Amino acid sequence: MDAIVRKGEVQGDAIPPPSKSYTHRAFISASLSKKSTIFNPLISGDTLATLKACNGIGAEFKRKGNTFEFQGTEGIGGGYFNFENSGTTLRIFTGLLSLCGEWSTLDGDSSLRTRPNRELVLALKGLGAEAKGEEQFRAPFRIKGPVKGGEVAIRAESSQFISSLLYSLPIAMGNSRVRIISTKSRPYIDVTLDVLEKSGIKIERNGDCFEIQGEQEFRMRDFSIPSDFSSASYLIAAGILAGEVRILNAFDSRQGDKKIVEVCREMGADVSWEKEKGILIARKSELSAISFDAGDTPDLVPTIAILCATAEGVSEIYNAEHLRIKEIDRISGICRNLRALGVEAEERRDGMKIRGRRGEFRGTVDSFGDHRMALAFSLLGLLGEVRCKNAEAVSVSYPNFFDDLKKLGARVEIA
Repeated sequence: MDAIVRKGEVQGDAIPPPSKSYTHRAFISASLSKKSTIFNPLISGDTLATLKACNGIGAEFKRKGNTFEFQGTEGIGGGYFNFENSGTTLRIFTGLLSLCGEWSTLDGDSSLRTRPNRELVLALKGLGAEAKGEEQFRAPFRIKGPVKGGEVAIRAESSQFISSLLYSLPIAMGNSRVRIISTKSRPYIDVTLDVLEKSGIKIERNGDCFEIQGEQEFRMRDFSIPSDFSSASYLIAAGILAGEVRILNAFDSRQGDKKIVEVCREMGADVSWEKEKGILIARKSELSAISFDAGDTPDLVPTIAILCATAEGVSEIYNAEHLRIKEIDRISGICRNLRALGVEAEERRDGMKIRGRRGEFRGTVDSFGDHRMALAFSLLGLLGEVRCKNAEAVSVSYPNFFDDLKKLGARVEIA
């Protein structure tokens, strides 16, 4: 599917979809609890993969409109699990399946099969698990427990590795101590801890060390999913580029991607946020170049990159080497698409340099199957005309994106 976005103004109200990060974690907590209800979850390709995996470990659920009622598993069993394209699901279930005394095979689609899991698997092996796979433990690989707790240090290229340990070790047979040597995307750990706290799980955090008591019980009851700030970033960008967008249900949360408000303001954008009312307004603005550390908020990089393309001066995005092991190599993909639209973009090991320019943006870009590429780059069509190939990728996190753009007045054609 191609999406063509043509020059025009946007105006109106929009509600971003529910948080993908919170939905994953809430579904998993509900599956490990006796009985619970999840309100307003995101239903997308990735979260459906999580639901399928939850069912695979014995959890049952019923959907009633925008609500899911869960009956949790009575015990995690092994088997074959295909996590499609969801890295979060693969990583968290790697930890959970290491609690089981049976072998499990963990697999995914062609994109997920490129993503390394070595540091996580080695940490679990250090705690008693067995594993079989190639050197980097890319899917498919096999794992067997039971993990019994203990002490482990992990150098995590992905916060998902830490989240995996934080989900599995509270229900291991013994107590554990996890020390993080280094990691990226730390705010996602805060999201994990937030959901675990609401699930009745107690974890003591001292800086980069986590003390985890074993044999705890998940006790999630009711949980309502907040709006997704990474998805809200595209609506914010639309307003800044081409009009005025009022974003509703934008209440504060522990999501690191709320930093998009701060970054846009630093670039000179007119963005206001009434946190207590959950109203965020982004207005058309001329932007200036920025130097952006993407270490903790990698999912914002595609949005910030397309804003930098319109900004006066040379912008730098750095500390983003973990973008090379996302759904695609996002550093390479972003630079390739920017150049396709006539923007000077220099690829670096851990980021990029972008020389912004005024004027129209015309050309063809490719999502390369990555939802965030499709969501971000289609927005530059508001300043000219952009055809985005493989635009169906938006279904991973924001299935109604192009419909929402149309409601704001954007000229969108699906071809």
